[in-house]
Amino acid sequence: MMNTESNPIQDRSAEADLMKRIAAGDQKSFAEFTEKYSALIFSTAFKVLNHHEDTEDVMNEVLATMWKKADTYHPKKGTLVTWICTTTRNRAIDRVRSVQRRCALYDRFEAKLEGDAPEASMTGREHLYLSDARHILKSAVVELSPEQREVIELAYFEGLTQKQIADRIESPLGTVKARIRRGVERLRHSINDRLNGEGNLLLSGVTE
Repeated sequence: MMNTESNPIQDRSAEADLMKRIAAGDQKSFAEFTEKYSALIFSTAFKVLNHHEDTEDVMNEVLATMWKKADTYHPKKGTLVTWICTTTRNRAIDRVRSVQRRCALYDRFEAKLEGDAPEASMTGREHLYLSDARHILKSAVVELSPEQREVIELAYFEGLTQKQIADRIESPLGTVKARIRRGVERLRHSINDRLNGEGNLLLSGVTE
């Protein structure tokens, strides 16, 4: 009778061989990896995110990471499945934190708008403006690169100075300044175009 039980040593060896081929740029091996593990990556990310589109984004990011960093897999440190699941969970958690920061920035922006136009005295036109502003901010922030969004959220919502941001994300101060400058200009341009020049007021304090 043929023994169909899995051999852990052979399995680990096969996984290491697969990742070596991927690290060498073997597209066929990566296609094999993708077919075999995409469902696992998706289900692992979905348990954290519970959102189909975000899960797909994370799955694609993890696959890209596996392609670029296949040479960092070491079978002695654990199975390939464990490495994949750990990487996926971490990436999904990063996505949750990113969404939370984006929502925090959005909430502060909204509070600023509402503070400028108290509910009791708002006209129908002002209600419409506020609704438009909410949508415009949300879409404008999402359009930023992750790096730009991170530093602007830290400056705008948490009130950190550029030096504090540099310390927080462990990046050179010049890099932080450049990201903030580019991000703010992109936001200001987008918001001003759609909110009749309100971008300068709404982004006040970010570049200080």
